[in-house]
Amino acid sequence: MAWTVVLLLTICVCLTYGQQDLYSNVMEGLHTLPEQAAQSRLLQSQIMNSDYTQPGVRLFSMISQLSPLNRDSFLESLEALLPLLRTITKYNVTETCLNHTEKYVMGLLNRKMWSLRMLDAAGKPGTGLLNFNLNWYGSYEECTNITLPEFRGKYCSVNFPLVKSSATQSPVALGIKAGINIGVCMPSSCSGQDVSNLINSVFSVTVDSINIGNASLDAGQTICQEYDLKLDTKAIVVTVISSIFLAFLVIATLYDLVCIQWPKDKLKEYEALNGMPAFTHKIGANDGETQPLLGAHNPGDEETPGMLVKVLMAFSMYSNARKILNTHQGPGSITCINGVRFLSMSWVLLGHTFAFGIGVADNLLTFLPAFMKRWTAHVILNALVSVDSFFTISGLLLSYLVLKEMKKKNGKLNWGMFYFHRFWRLTPPYMLLMMVYVPLFRYMFQGPDWLQGGTEKNFCADTWWTNLLYINNLVHKSDMCMAWSWYLANDMQFFVVSPLMIAPLFFVPTIGIIVCMVFLLANMIISGVISRTEDMPPSMLGGGGTLAGTQAYFNDYYIVPYCRIGTYVVGIITGYILYKTECRCRINRYVNLLCWALAAAVACSVVYGLYNPINGHPLSLDVSALYNATHKIAWGACLCWMIFACATGNGGYVNTILSWKAFIPLSRLTYCGYLIHPIIMFAFYFSHQTTIHFDNFTLIMIFLGILCLTFMSAFVLSLAFEAPFMGLEKVIFRRERSEKK
Repeated sequence: MAWTVVLLLTICVCLTYGQQDLYSNVMEGLHTLPEQAAQSRLLQSQIMNSDYTQPGVRLFSMISQLSPLNRDSFLESLEALLPLLRTITKYNVTETCLNHTEKYVMGLLNRKMWSLRMLDAAGKPGTGLLNFNLNWYGSYEECTNITLPEFRGKYCSVNFPLVKSSATQSPVALGIKAGINIGVCMPSSCSGQDVSNLINSVFSVTVDSINIGNASLDAGQTICQEYDLKLDTKAIVVTVISSIFLAFLVIATLYDLVCIQWPKDKLKEYEALNGMPAFTHKIGANDGETQPLLGAHNPGDEETPGMLVKVLMAFSMYSNARKILNTHQGPGSITCINGVRFLSMSWVLLGHTFAFGIGVADNLLTFLPAFMKRWTAHVILNALVSVDSFFTISGLLLSYLVLKEMKKKNGKLNWGMFYFHRFWRLTPPYMLLMMVYVPLFRYMFQGPDWLQGGTEKNFCADTWWTNLLYINNLVHKSDMCMAWSWYLANDMQFFVVSPLMIAPLFFVPTIGIIVCMVFLLANMIISGVISRTEDMPPSMLGGGGTLAGTQAYFNDYYIVPYCRIGTYVVGIITGYILYKTECRCRINRYVNLLCWALAAAVACSVVYGLYNPINGHPLSLDVSALYNATHKIAWGACLCWMIFACATGNGGYVNTILSWKAFIPLSRLTYCGYLIHPIIMFAFYFSHQTTIHFDNFTLIMIFLGILCLTFMSAFVLSLAFEAPFMGLEKVIFRRERSEKK
């Protein structure tokens, strides 16, 4: 049985493989990493100065003292270690795993090709250790393609934590795993716990014979990629429901094509061939019998489709696709908003492409500091305000359209339908995507970092209801299901309180403006007080504040409605102005240019204003609080000026570009695009079998690929889950109105 632990020494030995002195020297120098930026200094201080000091250094120090190994003496060294290891009798490892591990080690000693391939598939240190290249994946494909009669190769990722307490692991917030992650190839009968126990058993022996100081070195969590992951009950139920839903979509589409569209096409073909409209021809002069020519019928004699047919047609992918791709807009539409929506969504994707990929970068400590010193990079680093663009647009359109509707109805509005329509508009695609994503996503892909246990905590069993009620940014924030859905919760909460501003604006505009100002003032005061009392930085990337403030930034400031409603209120005020002016306002040319210059200057100060603070000149806590209280409102005001100018004919070429008809269908897909884009990024980054070397061109290619995949997936999601339910709403409530008449 003592043979079993030789494998773990083999893993350690292969890390050096003739280069142990070089790697030991490199790792011993980790504590002297240059502090090139505020983030780098914070990251290094947490990792290198923690009470769980330098486990990576100890790991390499231990390995380097095993023996002066080289490629020629590698296998002989295994056999020389057996007398020491035979003294170990207790491993807390399953019997099958021990037997298969023994076979693996025997294969190594006998120079069997399959065992050498398993060893070769294990992760080894590469270059760039000082660049924080601590993900040593090895070869996932090589490991998983090894097959023996008794077992197959199973890829496992072993984490050696660099910090003892998870409370100090702020790098995780940037997508960085605070530890050395080594890929190993093990027999398929071994579990992750078996692998961790084997490694720690080896360390318990070697610590006595190798000087690594008084500190301990332990393997943390080991995650193994299982074969043939069985569908659980949730996955089976969702698969059945999704299959039924898909079948219904196919049936509806076929019915539409065969029974609705095909006769229409035949009619148009007849009219084109004969140069006249189709009509019914009287056969007899007195009997009134009619015979349609070529199956044509009088349009006036068409029967109105029944309720069931209308419901079925609401699910037709053909008709819904035509609606989505249609570029026609009615009179009175603010056409520039289409371009603003698409560009804002692209900006969100750009920021998330960078943020999600940090954890798999192999050159983080050289790329990130240099990247932050570029002015152009702050479009990505400060992409947080891109979400505020959507809040602004949402408030503007809501007030503009609702005020116009109230004017038509002399101030009357069905407020029950007002809320129902919004809930029905957002919820079906949101909940149905959650239903499919949460239980099924873990079965869809594979890779060394793939999360077979699911990407959501406990599969959202404890928190899904907060998403349904749109309170997930206030309740169970730390365990939020689909963490990016905080935006939807805020948007719905703003919508709920919007009548408090819109109704006064219609009936008594002065009171309405006062109410809006109260909301704005409360937003600024609360944001500033929270920021100051919790010592927050002006950005997630730092630029001031304390470590505790940085950790509290997301949950206590970034996602809560009372710190985000400011831009929504600015949008409501702008929508009211457009309503009162009826989108007609003549502005002096020089005044117009001055307003454009002022808006551009303020917008640039918001995006680029944190360049110096992020690059080593942090703001004071008071200035950080002032920035957090005002910068979102300032951004919303700049965006509102641009929309106002474009809508009133003062936008020039800006309006021409933003009103391009190609943006119309793309803007319709931004909601579904926002819902699905993190899932696409999870699929790409978690299934990636190697680390990614960040550079400008690589980021551009990844971003463009994710952009295209996001809108393609959003189109499918809209066809399946969004458009059908919008069609159902029209069918149901139009029927009710007709019955009342």
